[in-house]
Amino acid sequence: MSARSKERWRQRLREMASYREVLLRFPVVIAWLLAATFVANLLIEEIGPADAAWRVLVGLACAATAALSATLGFEALTRRREVIGPGVRQLAAAIAGACGFCLVWFQDALHTSTWLLAFALVALIPVAPYLTGGSGESFRVLLGRLTFAFLLAAIGWSLLGGGISLVLVSLNLLFGLEVPFELYAHLAAMTALLFAPLFWLALIPRRFDLAVDCRLDTLSARAVSVLGEWVAAPLILVYAVILHVYAVKCLLVGALPSGQSGWLVSGFGICLVTALVICRPFMRGARALTGAFLRYWPWLLPVPLLLLTMALTLRIGAYGVTPERYLLAALALVLAIIAALQSFPRWRGDIRPMAAIPVLAMLLASFGPQGAEWTSIRSQSERFLAIVEQPARNPQQTGEALAALGYLRNVDALARVAPAGAKLSNDTSSNDTSSSGTSSSGTSSSEEAPSLETVARSWGLDPSTVGGAGSGSLYFSRVYTGAAGVALEGFDLMLSGVDLSSGLVAEVPLPSGRMLRLQLEGQTLQVSSATTTSRFDLPPEMTATSSGTDSEPELVTLRQDGLRLGLVLETVSGSNNPVPTLDHLSGTILVNAKDWR
Repeated sequence: MSARSKERWRQRLREMASYREVLLRFPVVIAWLLAATFVANLLIEEIGPADAAWRVLVGLACAATAALSATLGFEALTRRREVIGPGVRQLAAAIAGACGFCLVWFQDALHTSTWLLAFALVALIPVAPYLTGGSGESFRVLLGRLTFAFLLAAIGWSLLGGGISLVLVSLNLLFGLEVPFELYAHLAAMTALLFAPLFWLALIPRRFDLAVDCRLDTLSARAVSVLGEWVAAPLILVYAVILHVYAVKCLLVGALPSGQSGWLVSGFGICLVTALVICRPFMRGARALTGAFLRYWPWLLPVPLLLLTMALTLRIGAYGVTPERYLLAALALVLAIIAALQSFPRWRGDIRPMAAIPVLAMLLASFGPQGAEWTSIRSQSERFLAIVEQPARNPQQTGEALAALGYLRNVDALARVAPAGAKLSNDTSSNDTSSSGTSSSGTSSSEEAPSLETVARSWGLDPSTVGGAGSGSLYFSRVYTGAAGVALEGFDLMLSGVDLSSGLVAEVPLPSGRMLRLQLEGQTLQVSSATTTSRFDLPPEMTATSSGTDSEPELVTLRQDGLRLGLVLETVSGSNNPVPTLDHLSGTILVNAKDWR
């Protein structure tokens, strides 16, 4: 055998040894991946119920991800302290994988948010080795290595799957060989769920103290530095100035933060933390703007967090907790903790807690009694019962109760508010999200879950007015077209072309020269002049409307504190979240001039 042949065989043996090392290092992870690949192929062949197969597939994928995080975490702990053997590491990986699978399989009973759980488990992979030690520089390098390995695995998956598919297509086109479509699906499943992950696992470093022997080259470091100093830092500072100016405006005019301010502050916080994790190690403090950003960024957060807290307090107090509001509140808490940690010298500038705290918060929020969905169900159930158990309720409260009921229908939790002795319905057509599995209480939803109509009528509510709430659509809009005569009796002043957006103040000049200020806030319209301020409740038919067009605009009369106001609508739009609220309306407003002098 020639020297070249011997070298070739040695190279192949080294490659086989590297894959053998992957099998020995991650046996539990690979076992979960093999099971997921098997279930995916069963799903392609339509063997067994599709809903159960999809749930098993997602559960196995989450199990593999959780097992990988546990393996890497215990590997890092072993290298630092040498107290854990390989058997214990694999046992911990198996337990973590089983927990990940159970959180998905029992998602109805645990009220698991699957997408949030999956995102948290994926984000936990680079964080896990540094939960018990290490440095921020090592974490950043590992994050870069894993990202680069993922890109290579994606390219390998595309080349392998695409190359074999191209060969099969060529055989079909050139030689008339019939290739069933299922074969392509099997090929994609095996490459995506097994071969590409194996390639990615082989590229994960065995050591996690990578700061010394693994650095970005000069060109890459310079590119990240430019991104942080010339793009991220200036934009974040401009964003912070805008939020602070808005806070000053609210203070001066005596207005409360709008509902949209919560999402704006959350976007600001996410951009800030992301920029710090990715760009901070490469940003130099020589430039005045960059130096100010690196030194004072924790002080950019208190005012925006105050705006977010006020907006959330108002919305939750009025409409209860929803998963979106829960996540906004969790984000506010995470940002407050990250900012507070900067006061301790040990954690100042360390990017590990900036990544670990949000990931752990997402993981806790994805399931269980402390999770977003379970907390929202409790809040909406208590809110519904508090309204319907009142001896008398106004139309707005009735609309809010039906909106809460629509949300509970979407998450299969109607049984929580069903009155004792209510007749159960076997008709699940009203429950769009129910499936042939177990409901949140662990029983068959088709046999024991009451329908929305049953619960609503048991509490003396009209279920036909639920409208868009819980119908699956997050937004509604309506346009009033056509011509119609409207009687103006009782009004002497018409304000035409009024356009209102939620949270924004619109000023309309009166003939006397005074300004009339209008502000749309969810289910109310606030009208104020120099001497008078009144808040009008909008009727449920406006905030529970469905999308479409209406050719006959009508006069809607509002009354509050002895004042009257008329609305002739042109457009209406809003959201069901879960309470139907108006985000925008336009049209003509009728008033009495003497009421607003």
